[in-house]
Amino acid sequence: MTLNCPVCRAENSTGPTCRRCRADLSLLMAVEARRDHHVASAKAAMQDGRLDDALEDLSKAEGLHSGVDLGKLRACVYLLAGDYPAALAEHAAASRP
Repeated sequence: MTLNCPVCRAENSTGPTCRRCRADLSLLMAVEARRDHHVASAKAAMQDGRLDDALEDLSKAEGLHSGVDLGKLRACVYLLAGDYPAALAEHAAASRP
């Protein structure tokens, strides 16, 4: 997982300390790890057909850190549920800059 340091903006991929300014990034890493867990859980729920659980996990992940990837996954959930207008709306929202 790569994080940008909020202090100096350096990219960091290892350790809980910024490679440039030595800021403590452990809390940010914990949040990103939790988000990754919710995304993985949502994907597993999608595979099992538990679409409500997948949407719940995606909402939890978005509460930690929003991103285009979540909108695209949410669009996939709506496609699997047969809610094509919602899927199109999610995809369009995720595709906007």
